[in-house]
Amino acid sequence: MKKLKTTWLVVGDALQLGGSIGLAVFIGAGIGYLLDKKLETFPYLSIIFFLLGIAAAARNVWRVVQKELRAHKDDHGT
Repeated sequence: MKKLKTTWLVVGDALQLGGSIGLAVFIGAGIGYLLDKKLETFPYLSIIFFLLGIAAAARNVWRVVQKELRAHKDDHGT
Protein backbone atom coordinates (compact mmCIF):
# COMPACT_ATOMS: atom_id res chain seq x y z
CA MET A 1 0.00 0.00 0.00
CA LYS A 2 2.85 2.38 0.76
CA LYS A 3 4.31 1.88 -2.73
CA LEU A 4 0.96 2.83 -4.33
CA LYS A 5 0.79 5.99 -2.21
CA THR A 6 4.37 6.87 -3.15
CA THR A 7 3.59 6.31 -6.84
CA TRP A 8 0.64 8.70 -6.72
CA LEU A 9 2.71 11.30 -4.91
CA VAL A 10 5.29 11.15 -7.70
CA VAL A 11 2.54 11.41 -10.33
CA GLY A 12 1.10 14.41 -8.52
CA ASP A 13 4.51 16.09 -8.37
CA ALA A 14 5.03 15.49 -12.10
CA LEU A 15 1.65 16.97 -12.99
CA GLN A 16 2.27 19.95 -10.75
CA LEU A 17 5.67 20.49 -12.34
CA GLY A 18 4.26 20.38 -15.86
CA GLY A 19 1.57 22.87 -14.96
CA SER A 20 3.99 25.22 -13.25
CA ILE A 21 6.32 25.21 -16.27
CA GLY A 22 3.52 26.09 -18.67
CA LEU A 23 2.01 28.67 -16.34
CA ALA A 24 5.33 30.42 -15.66
CA VAL A 25 6.08 30.79 -19.38
CA PHE A 26 2.51 31.85 -20.18
CA ILE A 27 2.41 34.46 -17.42
CA GLY A 28 5.81 35.85 -18.38
CA ALA A 29 4.88 36.12 -22.05
CA GLY A 30 1.47 37.57 -21.20
CA ILE A 31 2.90 40.29 -18.97
CA GLY A 32 5.46 41.16 -21.63
CA TYR A 33 2.80 41.32 -24.33
CA LEU A 34 0.52 43.55 -22.25
CA LEU A 35 3.38 45.90 -21.40
CA ASP A 36 4.42 45.99 -25.05
CA LYS A 37 0.90 46.99 -26.08
CA LYS A 38 0.73 49.67 -23.42
CA LEU A 39 4.21 51.08 -24.04
CA GLU A 40 4.26 50.40 -27.81
CA THR A 41 7.61 48.58 -27.60
CA PHE A 42 6.63 45.32 -29.30
CA PRO A 43 8.38 42.77 -29.36
CA TYR A 44 11.11 43.72 -26.88
CA LEU A 45 9.28 43.33 -23.57
CA SER A 46 7.49 40.22 -24.83
CA ILE A 47 10.82 38.56 -25.50
CA ILE A 48 12.34 39.69 -22.20
CA PHE A 49 9.38 38.53 -20.11
CA PHE A 50 9.11 35.29 -22.09
CA LEU A 51 12.74 34.57 -21.16
CA LEU A 52 12.00 35.50 -17.54
CA GLY A 53 9.11 33.03 -17.64
CA ILE A 54 11.49 30.33 -18.86
CA ALA A 55 13.90 31.22 -16.04
CA ALA A 56 11.07 30.93 -13.51
CA ALA A 57 10.11 27.55 -14.97
CA ALA A 58 13.72 26.36 -14.73
CA ARG A 59 13.79 27.49 -11.10
CA ASN A 60 10.65 25.47 -10.41
CA VAL A 61 12.24 22.39 -11.97
CA TRP A 62 15.39 22.91 -9.91
CA ARG A 63 13.36 23.14 -6.69
CA VAL A 64 11.50 19.90 -7.45
CA VAL A 65 14.74 18.10 -8.33
CA GLN A 66 16.32 19.25 -5.07
CA LYS A 67 13.24 18.09 -3.14
CA GLU A 68 13.40 14.66 -4.76
CA LEU A 69 17.14 14.35 -4.13
CA ARG A 70 16.63 15.18 -0.45
CA ALA A 71 13.80 12.64 -0.21
CA HIS A 72 15.92 9.98 -1.92
CA LYS A 73 18.83 10.72 0.40
CA ASP A 74 16.59 10.48 3.48
CA ASP A 75 15.05 7.21 2.28
CA HIS A 76 18.39 5.54 1.67
CA GLY A 77 20.33 7.10 4.53
CA THR A 78 23.23 8.23 2.39
